[in-house]
Amino acid sequence: MSKIKCYNSAIMRIAILSLTTAGFELAKKISAQIGGQIFYKGRDFDSLKNFVADIFEKFDGLIFICATGIAVRIIAPHIVSKLSDPAVIVIDERGRNVISLLSGHVGGGNDLTLKIATAINANPVITTATDVENKFAADSFAAKQGLIPTPKSAIKAINAAVLREEPVYLTAGNVTLNLIPQKLIAGIGCKRGTSTEKISAAVNSACEMINQPVERIKLLASVDIKRDESGLIEFAKNLGVEIKFFSVEELAKKIAEYKLSESEFVKATLGVGNVCEAAALCCVEKARFALTKKSFDGVTVALIWQKI
Repeated sequence: MSKIKCYNSAIMRIAILSLTTAGFELAKKISAQIGGQIFYKGRDFDSLKNFVADIFEKFDGLIFICATGIAVRIIAPHIVSKLSDPAVIVIDERGRNVISLLSGHVGGGNDLTLKIATAINANPVITTATDVENKFAADSFAAKQGLIPTPKSAIKAINAAVLREEPVYLTAGNVTLNLIPQKLIAGIGCKRGTSTEKISAAVNSACEMINQPVERIKLLASVDIKRDESGLIEFAKNLGVEIKFFSVEELAKKIAEYKLSESEFVKATLGVGNVCEAAALCCVEKARFALTKKSFDGVTVALIWQKI
């Protein structure tokens, strides 16, 4: 096993896709261990192909329980860049091998592979050179800090230098890697009358889970019936950031688009069953989850990075 610290899969939105009954049983085991939404398509290849086309940019990680060739043919038309593509993992239906197929570094695919392999006692298959040699990878490090490494040519040059055990400096040299900060957005749901202190504690706890200071947050979001929620308004004021409010209809659209899970209790009360994740997603055109929905004593928080 690699000595690399495993990626916390709880922060990712993961889709687990299976084609067979055996694959579906394995999907349930994986979901129970690391999380993830299961989508069972039977042996209908065309249905799975069309479904993946719809969700490819909406999930942070896709886990295929099928032959590698099937997964490759399905994702091929949608691959754009290592800086934006989701992590793609392939597992055989007996759960013997877990293969990191796409976005091993920036997408967190390699670390997710290790976590799955540990959970189901399987063999992790990772082929990126820096990971094979247990070396530092600039793009992997940047992604975990909410930074976009660019240009891609510099990533390759720096990682290659690390593999050759050549010195890499922070100051500019022949090759310069730019690390562009992504905007961190917090979606918040809360009960009526929740205090500023409770909201602040919840958001701070969420930020601690991704090893980021709360000051990294640049925007807050919630449902429009919370426009007069004093605790929420005061928290935004204290943090010094704008808070945006979205209608139930706007949240419902994002819930459907991203296939977000919903709380039936919240849905019966508000008309939608997911406030924090949907509200955060309403703020940007493209996003990567920094932290999926978490509940803290009556306050739900989701954190997303805006994709540049």
